[in-house]
Amino acid sequence: MPRLLFLLLTFLLLPLSASAEWTASLSSPAPEYFLAADKARKLLFQVEHGPDTPTVTRQFACIHGRREGDKQKEGDLRTPEGVYFITHKITQKLDFMEYGPHAFNLNYPNPADRLRGKTGSGIWLHSKGQPIEGLTTRGCMAIDMHEIEDLVPVLIPGTPIIVAEHLEGAPFSPAAPVTQPEETTPPAPPSSEEVETPAASEEAQTPGAPHTTAVSSPAGEQVLSRTLLWMDSREQLSESLFDLYDKNSYPKAAREKFSALRKRLRADFNSQQELFLDREGIRLLEGPGYWVSCFTKSYVRKDTLHHGLQALYWIPGKDGIFRIIGEVWIAN
Repeated sequence: MPRLLFLLLTFLLLPLSASAEWTASLSSPAPEYFLAADKARKLLFQVEHGPDTPTVTRQFACIHGRREGDKQKEGDLRTPEGVYFITHKITQKLDFMEYGPHAFNLNYPNPADRLRGKTGSGIWLHSKGQPIEGLTTRGCMAIDMHEIEDLVPVLIPGTPIIVAEHLEGAPFSPAAPVTQPEETTPPAPPSSEEVETPAASEEAQTPGAPHTTAVSSPAGEQVLSRTLLWMDSREQLSESLFDLYDKNSYPKAAREKFSALRKRLRADFNSQQELFLDREGIRLLEGPGYWVSCFTKSYVRKDTLHHGLQALYWIPGKDGIFRIIGEVWIAN
């Protein structure tokens, strides 16, 4: 009996935050194009930024893992909740009935997931070789085959995907209409010839240039401000750059020693020419207990232009100050 009581008390005292349902809403400024999954309603929303606010342009029936709740460990058959990005399309031969013709990898576990001790990998957005009604997955998200065919052109590396138990507020209200634009495909990422570099834009290279985009919360305002500070410090390789990182959490979340981070950023500073960080293109996404700022980054190394999405994962400390726990760079 004492042992049974001990086990019961242990179970009751386990932290709930890791597996609690997450309800997500949009923050501002939101990305121009992203996907958002509502696990409770089994819906995937395609969202584009209209003239004034983000608008749902399409929605799809979407299934998830066969067990409910937020993914915690490898093999638990749950779908993770948080802010993710498509890293690449799966090119290996797929089981057609299980995955259909297309599958896209998400960056699970992200830095916040690793900090919380979550394990596993291979979380995809894919289709099925059969109708999805009544089916589940092993932890991925899946939509019907004919619908993913329409999405393939826009599922490029760097596309954000919010995954939550519930999505609330605009534009996810059940009563909200789905707007069908004349062309749902968002603009393609800039080509090598189109990327604007600091040499071509004096405004872009001005340290501390004002950012006039409205931000929906004090936390978002702080993350935006500190992202701009990261850009200033990164361009100058100021020692203040390293103060923006959470020195205690970073090694676990980023799987990189803090000393290695210093060495890497100094090496990048010396090898990257014509560095461009898109100040006016900073976008914010709020995750469960963390924020993500993302923007376009390009640079030249050994006469080759590299272009892609840079994302910074931020968590607040006990002092209320947001610091970086990890970075994600996705070339596109």
